[in-house]
Amino acid sequence: MIVQQDTSDNPPLREHPWSDAASGPNSRYCDFVSHPEQIPLALEDFKPFAHYEAIQTFYALLTWLNGPHSPFETNDCGLLPPRTDHSTPGIVRVLFDADPTVFHGRLTVLYRNLIFNSSQRHINWLNQNVQNALRDRVPHFAAVIFVGQWPHWFVATDRPGQVLSLRFWAWGGDQAGAMQSLENIFVNLQALFEGLAAAMRLQDI
Repeated sequence: MIVQQDTSDNPPLREHPWSDAASGPNSRYCDFVSHPEQIPLALEDFKPFAHYEAIQTFYALLTWLNGPHSPFETNDCGLLPPRTDHSTPGIVRVLFDADPTVFHGRLTVLYRNLIFNSSQRHINWLNQNVQNALRDRVPHFAAVIFVGQWPHWFVATDRPGQVLSLRFWAWGGDQAGAMQSLENIFVNLQALFEGLAAAMRLQDI
């Protein structure tokens, strides 16, 4: 797994909570903190693949991130349909005899204490620790994660700030293999966020 800082241009500033997405007017923000039962129901991108263990693992990750033992919450995620990747990064392509299948997705994570999202110190702490934790957990599977920040306006606090943006790619020799790489990503993400939650309690963040 490869982990790096996301240096691409940010999407336009978004409000939190947001109403609809420009890329998909039918998409709506759902408060999973208040309504965790909506997780398997509201995520249209993931439903066609819900029979895979990876997607159930992702639902479990969202349930924990938005649950009572987490200092975080989520406000966006997505998953593109699988495709044959004819431009796989060389370091990944060497693992396969032919062009592999890839899933590409995203997840945004923010502090549940919204004031922290407007504190550059807190945002930098989260960004750096997520990158460090992922690098420390580098197992040998075909995946890439970009860690970045996305500007938001937080309606409840009437302040600008940032959320953590995770973009990920998972490859496999076929769809099932790519799903296995995707599951490995989600397992590692849950472990690292659980570790960060524990660190925050110890450091009284």
